Amino acid sequence: MDLKDLTKLICNNDECVVLKVKAGHETDLICLGYFRGDETMFRLTKGHDVTCTVFHKDDRPFSWCWGRSGHTLISDSLRKAGKIIQNCIEHDYGIKCEFK
Repeated sequence: MDLKDLTKLICNNDECVVLKVKAGHETDLICLGYFRGDETMFRLTKGHDVTCTVFHKDDRPFSWCWGRSGHTLISDSLRKAGKIIQNCIEHDYGIKCEFK
């Protein structure tokens, strides 16, 4: 399964894209390799700098960014999760987020 199979597009405006995780796909998220399985939504902002925010069931959301102005120092696995989210939005949903 791909992230697109596990999510539903709930927002696409000038500022961001929001994906909601479909119910019952906790194990499928874990099997993608870079998620905890308790994620509920993903938000990616649009522009020269992109901020990725991950929302969890019983935890506070967290964000990190990358783009023209630099990036947040994060683990390699978190960077890969962000790229999975960005690729899903840009390639599977056909929505351009990062403007270079």
